[in-house]
Amino acid sequence: MKKFAVKSFTTTKLLPIALSMTICAGCTHYRVISSDKTVRRIKANEPFRSPIDGWFVPDARWLEIRDALADRLDQLERSEGESPREP
Repeated sequence: MKKFAVKSFTTTKLLPIALSMTICAGCTHYRVISSDKTVRRIKANEPFRSPIDGWFVPDARWLEIRDALADRLDQLERSEGESPREP
């Protein structure tokens, strides 16, 4: 019984340290993006003034374009795998 109490005491001392290390390790992933690629949310009926020239696509339309491109790439990869390669 005494060994169990010692083991339990050691575990309870180390458990908070281990948990805090795990939580902190999961939160330290940073990704630096350049200032011209920042995401800016715009409220409805609010004008958008861009700091740079370019194409600006609403989220829903961008998802449609991205899905269409992904489908097309899948088709191309499948057709490459099916066609026999010539030497």
